[in-house]
Amino acid sequence: MNFFKNIVFLSHLTFNNIREYFNSREEVLSEPISTDSINWYGHATTIINLSEILILTDPVSSNKLGFFKRVVEKPFKLEDMKFDYILLSHGHMDHTDFPTLMRLDKNATIIVPKGYKKLMHLLGFKKVIMLRHNETYEDNNIKIKSLKAEHDGRRFYIGIDNESNSYLIERNNKKIFFAGDTAYTESFKDIECDVALMPVGCYKPDRFSYMHCTPEQSYKMFKMMKSSAMIPIHYKTFKISLEDFNETHNTLVNFNDDSLKIINIGQTYKL
Repeated sequence: MNFFKNIVFLSHLTFNNIREYFNSREEVLSEPISTDSINWYGHATTIINLSEILILTDPVSSNKLGFFKRVVEKPFKLEDMKFDYILLSHGHMDHTDFPTLMRLDKNATIIVPKGYKKLMHLLGFKKVIMLRHNETYEDNNIKIKSLKAEHDGRRFYIGIDNESNSYLIERNNKKIFFAGDTAYTESFKDIECDVALMPVGCYKPDRFSYMHCTPEQSYKMFKMMKSSAMIPIHYKTFKISLEDFNETHNTLVNFNDDSLKIINIGQTYKL
């Protein structure tokens, strides 16, 4: 039965992506990144500015991931920017994109989960920090704590390095929580932060729930936290599952909650 379900799922997914090759990419915003702000670049890629320190999460600027076409334009070129820190949550290609990483400035400190330290050195990064769950990196500029995400982080689901990290980022009394990719969990309860960057996509078919959360579950996790605002991410960029982006967006709007900051790709949210 699972075999036939997979065939049906892959058929729908393939058709949806082939159709995108006949469509133009959607135009997006390209708002400037200001002091103490968050810019959503697309999918799980965000640029966080904390007192002029730039943090980049799960960088993906490629136009294709395998046969998955990027369905929106890129706000700007990541490779033209100089980042202080890069955070990788796990090894899936929609979060750890090697072509993107190869194009980035290698002077950034890059924080990675178990299994990716040597790979990042091979790509040319000079300072690579591996964090296991509940470990913390701290220097004169920033404090970054790794937390367990409920997600199998193995690339192509092979090997033993299955850890996925969420990160709590702190600088100058500002705290940002980056969930990365996760199924529903109560592990984030009572986390204090100014903004929670929470995934809301890749939840259909329903069996994806063991690794991904629905918008409702993402919102419920946010409400368990002591967070002033939630920015939904991990949608509107690649069609890697079967839900419709408009369905996800409408679900978020219907929460009717001013603390839920639904921003567009390329838009900058001021802290």
